[in-house]
Amino acid sequence: MNRSANRTKLIFGVLTALFLLLSLLAHLAPRFPGDLQATLLFQSIHSTFLLAVMEGVSYITGEWRAALIVITGGIVVWLRVGRLEASLVVLSGLITIVNEAIKIAVDRPRPSADLVSIFVNETGSSFPSGHAFFAVLVLGMLTYLAVTHQTRPGLKVFTISVCLILIPWIGISRIYLGLHWVSDVIGGYVIGMLFLLGLIRLHRALSHGYRTRSP
Repeated sequence: MNRSANRTKLIFGVLTALFLLLSLLAHLAPRFPGDLQATLLFQSIHSTFLLAVMEGVSYITGEWRAALIVITGGIVVWLRVGRLEASLVVLSGLITIVNEAIKIAVDRPRPSADLVSIFVNETGSSFPSGHAFFAVLVLGMLTYLAVTHQTRPGLKVFTISVCLILIPWIGISRIYLGLHWVSDVIGGYVIGMLFLLGLIRLHRALSHGYRTRSP
């Protein structure tokens, strides 16, 4: 138990330090070395179909659609798993609100049209990517619950497959559309993993407490 706890603390520490470092550097620099080259490489693979796919993937986790995913996921988890797990799904969605505060603090500009192609216009700061944050935290929580609680093999494989495909694809779509640099997406993934690990640890602690109190 102590070894597992120490490993978890180490992971938390590394992710926290990494995110703070990325945030500081993003505040000081409008982009990192390799950001521009990576975006141009992604955008060099161009087709009408690919652009439509990227726009669709990015669209489904934006604005009110993100809230709809959280609410729907919470209801399904409540019916299939339990109230505690559903509450954590909703909490994961609420946590992503802190992304706006981080963006204001870092205040990094989005990629500009003189450097890359901008396929979708969005306002606000760039670091970290809120879509990437949401993907890792909310879809990651749904993946975790599917792995640990879903008993129907078909539904389990489907849920895990969809989430694991969407998590990286959402980040790639934000880069492809010219809305974020690669470093923005990495920042979103890191802060998402940090909070996801925290919620997983919280779930295990609350589940253990419930089992201990049960007769």
